[in-house]
Amino acid sequence: MDATELKRIFEEMAAAEDFIGDAPFKSRTYRLAAEFVDEIGLDVEKMKEAKGIGKAIISKTEEYIESARVRKHTELMELVPARYKKKILTQDAKALGKKWREEVKRRFFNEDGSLKTWPSKHSNKFYTLKEIARNFKKNHVYTESEVNAILAPIHEDYIALRRYLINYGFVKRTEDGLEYKRSA
Repeated sequence: MDATELKRIFEEMAAAEDFIGDAPFKSRTYRLAAEFVDEIGLDVEKMKEAKGIGKAIISKTEEYIESARVRKHTELMELVPARYKKKILTQDAKALGKKWREEVKRRFFNEDGSLKTWPSKHSNKFYTLKEIARNFKKNHVYTESEVNAILAPIHEDYIALRRYLINYGFVKRTEDGLEYKRSA
């Protein structure tokens, strides 16, 4: 375990967040964490006193100290296709992510927005579902039948699509299953 490795992990997490394109504040936070680790090392007590370093970064640092890995890093890097993993650190990760999303649209969607084929790779599923989730308005509550009506034209197995959207966190469902809402 060394600070250089954790710095690299935080830098990769920042680039992956830029590639995914959902939360620019997360990539800024990971970059700040990388700079902080570069300056002070793995001193968690100093982190706790520092401005701009939150509990999530401290927790990830402690996880790294205990296990020499950060689970969230692994999860994020699984969403970056292999051919982009090295490039996101040396090129514009946001632009690469946009290019990848366009490729996913061409590969997996017909012109009318329906699915040509269901992807088998995790990263392809993620971006396909992300694209499908755009059919739902933010902050709007849907019934199950409304969700089904949106998904049915996209794929014949709209029930599986609904389940995937929930499992991947793109749509939230109340415990009673009566209300659905697009995640932020």
